[in-house]
Amino acid sequence: MDGAHAAPAEDKRKRGFSNPKKLGFMRFVEFMFIMNIIGGLLSLTLLIKAVRADMGFWEYVGMLDVVLDAIGLWLIWGRQRLARPFIMGISVLNIAVSVAYNVMTGSFDLIDQLLVWSTWDIVLLLYFLTSRRAKAVLVEGFETDRDLEVQEAAAELYRPRKWAFWRDIIMYFCVFSVVGHWMEAGYCTFIRLGIIPGTYDPNSQIWSDWLYPFCVYGFGAVACVLLLYPVKTFLQRRLPGRFLPLFGSFCANAFVCTFIEFAMGMMLNQPGPDGKLPLWDYSNMAFNLMGQVCLQNAVAFGVVATLMTWVIYPALERLIAKLPKDGANMLFVFIVVGFCVLFFLYCVNVLIPSFDYGSVGVANPVAE
Repeated sequence: MDGAHAAPAEDKRKRGFSNPKKLGFMRFVEFMFIMNIIGGLLSLTLLIKAVRADMGFWEYVGMLDVVLDAIGLWLIWGRQRLARPFIMGISVLNIAVSVAYNVMTGSFDLIDQLLVWSTWDIVLLLYFLTSRRAKAVLVEGFETDRDLEVQEAAAELYRPRKWAFWRDIIMYFCVFSVVGHWMEAGYCTFIRLGIIPGTYDPNSQIWSDWLYPFCVYGFGAVACVLLLYPVKTFLQRRLPGRFLPLFGSFCANAFVCTFIEFAMGMMLNQPGPDGKLPLWDYSNMAFNLMGQVCLQNAVAFGVVATLMTWVIYPALERLIAKLPKDGANMLFVFIVVGFCVLFFLYCVNVLIPSFDYGSVGVANPVAE
């Protein structure tokens, strides 16, 4: 009789121990990851350019930790078996980096290393290395089959009813917000070298802060997928051969992108008191309209948008289709959180109330 009672009790204990709703200490780990992500992003809003220029090694490591913690949070949330080696891996990496840095700077102290620098990483490493609950709960295998939805999207790319379609759209917005910055810098480099006509601002932000996200290019990539790609497929179905659809797509792309630039110029790029356009001015370019748009830029827009709709977007979709389902989702988390870090770092700056710095013997960082 005692054995009969003992067996159900043991089964109950095992069921409760491996119940995915009972994460135990991992709930606290999730909470800490969330706090680190929120705290990291909020801290970036308090940085102004003068202070950001003095960011040190640990500030950049902290930004990377925000991205890695987001992936770890997603893995625990999905009860992925991969969460254990991933979190142990980033813990070992953090410990190794902090030890190496302190040794190289001559500030290594074993007690400080254990009690200050690496305490949390040691706790995570030991917990996920030894915890039976983590082994029992984190049991979902990493999906190795290709995402059927993404495979379908690769065959017929415009599928707005599928999550995979919008997931990829969000990733393209984040990536091309930064890549577009590099493309503009390259275009202005051609102008600077005299290869193509035009003017450029040598003091523009495009020459510094190379990870600064220019969201207008992200929206341009989204417009190519949501608007111009369907135009391309429509022309392919209605026009014979390859040249006519390609030429028609180029003309439509150039017109739509130029119209968007003109509309933005009429809203945001109006003449100041000195009569000059503050953001861009194509008045000295041939075939310009009110200095807001010009033929040369229209052709450039058409070329880039045509490459995006005919080559880059289909290639990226087919590349993503080759990833495992969970791999594509992990890439999504990495890109989106990484973009948030860049956006908060470069674009969101909280104004610091001014006060008499001299009265407290502190230099004004804004003035410097």
